[in-house]
Amino acid sequence: MTHEDYMRMAMEEADLAVKEGNAPFGVVVVSKDGRIVAKDHDRVNALMDPTAHGEVNAIRKLCQELGTLSLKDMTFYTTSEPCPTCLSSCIKAKVKAINYGAEMELTASLPIKARDLAGQSTHPIKIVGGILASECMKQRERYRR
Repeated sequence: MTHEDYMRMAMEEADLAVKEGNAPFGVVVVSKDGRIVAKDHDRVNALMDPTAHGEVNAIRKLCQELGTLSLKDMTFYTTSEPCPTCLSSCIKAKVKAINYGAEMELTASLPIKARDLAGQSTHPIKIVGGILASECMKQRERYRR
């Protein structure tokens, strides 16, 4: 599978989030051998939990299922640049890499760029942006109206 294939799956998760009354953000987690090990999406409104972002949900699920606090071989595909909450969670879980679609919104509650925050971390995490960026941005804009 390609980066674009994984991102399209993350976009499907974002569609599910909206259908459940949440924000249009999705994530797919891939193991080092290319297997999809988790898919999730924003559940903030559904759970009445401001931290229930897709990445955080996937980390909670995977750590519990695998019985570990380290996701060192996992790569996350997210429809949007991770916010500081999500990136911090990925750093704490020692995620290997994050590939995202659309850039963070300037109107985000804490608009700190993922690369800037990752650069402050003691855990190296690879950040790659721009995968299907325009499609991810269009999806976000379509649902945000």
